[in-house]
Amino acid sequence: MHAPGRVVMAAAAAMSVLVLTGCNNTEPTSPSAEGASSAATAKDRQAEDCEAVAGSLRDLVKSMISAELSTDSDSTAAIRKALTDYATTARGQAAKVTDPALRAAAERLAAAAEQLSKAKDPTDLDAPAFESGTAEMEKLCEGPLTPTASPGTPIMRLGAAGSACELPVTFDLVPLWKPEAVDLGKREDVAFLYRNGPFDAACVVDGKPAGEVGNLRVYIAKTLRTGTPRGHLEAFLAAESSDARKAGNLDVHNIRYTELTIGGQPAAEVTYEPYNKVMDHQSKYSAFALNTPRGAVVVKLAPFGADEYANVLPVYELAKKTLTMSN
Repeated sequence: MHAPGRVVMAAAAAMSVLVLTGCNNTEPTSPSAEGASSAATAKDRQAEDCEAVAGSLRDLVKSMISAELSTDSDSTAAIRKALTDYATTARGQAAKVTDPALRAAAERLAAAAEQLSKAKDPTDLDAPAFESGTAEMEKLCEGPLTPTASPGTPIMRLGAAGSACELPVTFDLVPLWKPEAVDLGKREDVAFLYRNGPFDAACVVDGKPAGEVGNLRVYIAKTLRTGTPRGHLEAFLAAESSDARKAGNLDVHNIRYTELTIGGQPAAEVTYEPYNKVMDHQSKYSAFALNTPRGAVVVKLAPFGADEYANVLPVYELAKKTLTMSN
């Protein structure tokens, strides 16, 4: 077996964002005239079929991750079973799919999963047959599963009283991104994932509902009422993944600081590129910091990998452009 967490990384790399996030958030097309019904029905059926095959893939990933993180000594057997079960499910779904190309893709992916279940390393989700199968599924389902915001969808204002996350600052969110307040008291077992030195995550904005693999996080250091924004960022980076860096498993390259003004306040920004040697995974992050009466605030953009950075950058830039201090 590979090091713990490999399945998590491989799953996100092998499974497209469309497969991992599911169907779009728009309502099915409702034909206004009798003659339009057949086209609308075909489109809706394609979306239903894509969501079904994507859903079984998500279930497979969840089962594999659970098996890998389990304390059970025979996690390999559990992963093999998850792959075999998926192959059976996928073949059943393929028989009901109306689109010949999607049906053939589902059958090929089922065969690849069955083959992987018998392989020496059943966690190898980037095996050629499985990787090409998920890529083909993405191509066929790109239209039906790509989330889109309906015209006129309002932009959410985050941070104000009554919003999903009440913060020392407020800013606009790109439509479909989903914010969630972080209560560290309820996440004691994984609290270390939401802390960077004196900074605690107060809000995580998830990009998956918008079809993006990444998030925007807002951190607050309530004890930091003085100091420079750049100094806050330097402390933030020094605390991030410090154990992995000390162990020599993580390198951080291309650290670039910029001093600027955000929301009328002195601020600083940093872009940096961590490389995880164990996972052979390249990331690229950006973050900005500023002082507020309620403590120093850091807003960090964290795509899954460097390849997704450009896709998620608009949510970060909008936050910078529209940020104001909370009342």
